[in-house]
Amino acid sequence: MFGTNRIARAVYASLTEEERQLEKLALTIPGFETREQMEKERLYRIKAIRKAVRQNRNDNQDESKEVRKAHKKWRGRMFRLKRKLEGCMPEHQCGSAACPQCFRLHRLRKLTELLPLRASKGAYRVVTLVYYDAMLKEDEISRWDHKKFRERVYKMIKRAGFTGKIVGDYELDFHTDIQRWMPHLHLLMPRETGALKTLRKAMKRDKNMRARAGIISRPMKSQKLKDFDEQVTYCFKGMWLEVRPYPDEAGKRRTPKHRLPPVLLARALCKQDEMGFTGLTFTSGVRTRK
Repeated sequence: MFGTNRIARAVYASLTEEERQLEKLALTIPGFETREQMEKERLYRIKAIRKAVRQNRNDNQDESKEVRKAHKKWRGRMFRLKRKLEGCMPEHQCGSAACPQCFRLHRLRKLTELLPLRASKGAYRVVTLVYYDAMLKEDEISRWDHKKFRERVYKMIKRAGFTGKIVGDYELDFHTDIQRWMPHLHLLMPRETGALKTLRKAMKRDKNMRARAGIISRPMKSQKLKDFDEQVTYCFKGMWLEVRPYPDEAGKRRTPKHRLPPVLLARALCKQDEMGFTGLTFTSGVRTRK
């Protein structure tokens, strides 16, 4: 458990037995993030929040008293989140869904929970659902009613006729060309052919397909489950990104993803912290739907 790209003895000593087992599992997943990498990410997010607060204050200093008051309230939320991230330690975790260290453990716990399905991975697919008609303006993310959106997704999946277990998470990426947050889900779904076809038909309704003028929409992507551990943990990656579309030399639309700039990252982290791990997780066909 010790050595390059592994875990420091001092940190290992502070872990619970469950966390030690999770660390052993992490070592078996090629390319899975290390505690050291997530520690750097934690410090980066703290620094990004500081930058976002300064930028927000400077950008709004000439606004009306009412507007400044609203932004001051937002900055207060950011300060509280920053303090939460600053206080996260191996022996005293903050438990925030905005914390990369805590989210890393969440990913490993979800994989552990789903390991019994590994033997029958051929019976499952990894499906991405994109809701173009639910796009949000930049400043609308803090007011996004994720519970209402979750009910919409849940009803659509139930109407499609799925009977097996479905689990995954919600994400919002910011698209620079249209200046909108794009809600989407990465889900582990049973390979129920009829239900998948019905779901695809529902996702391709005109309202969703025509939400972006002049852009071809692909609201549903289904992939074979080849590398169980890697693909399942991808369904819970929790990293909201910025999409910067551009046409390549052949005129094909490319959509590379990049890290969110400070203000957008701060907005995203605040929303993730508000939603928590339960709010970010979608489940259907299990005993308790959270």
